[in-house]
Amino acid sequence: MKQTPCVQKNRQQDSRSGQAMLIAVLSLGGAILGATTVAGLLTLYQIRATTNTANSAKAIFAADAGVEWTLFNHYCVAAGRCPGYGNGTDYPMPSFITANGATPSLTVDCYVAPDASGATTTCSNASTTTAISSGIANSSERAFFLGLNGPPSYP
Repeated sequence: MKQTPCVQKNRQQDSRSGQAMLIAVLSLGGAILGATTVAGLLTLYQIRATTNTANSAKAIFAADAGVEWTLFNHYCVAAGRCPGYGNGTDYPMPSFITANGATPSLTVDCYVAPDASGATTTCSNASTTTAISSGIANSSERAFFLGLNGPPSYP
């Protein structure tokens, strides 16, 4: 039995419509997979930001303690108003203890003149003009810049 040209044409169209269906399903699946990947990545960033908030707060409080320590050394020790300290000897730097063992660290650098040499001095030096206090807790680091207006003086 011989097939008519109409029947042959319908079979060709049927096989082409199957290819179009396959391409449409693959395209739709790829778009859904891409959207899911982007949503998962954004969720991961949100979770990281939430967990770093506690470390960031610890680092800020450590840096703030460094600012207070610098001001104490500049206005109390350098002015000779604190017994037992002075003559270029800084008061001991604060230390931190936390319950979970993630202890923040503190560094303070005091400068007589902020120039290219980067030479530091003690914070109890009466000529100190600037200080940078850095607090670090795990992967978070926060810093404060402190500008001092010349030598300490009291009325």
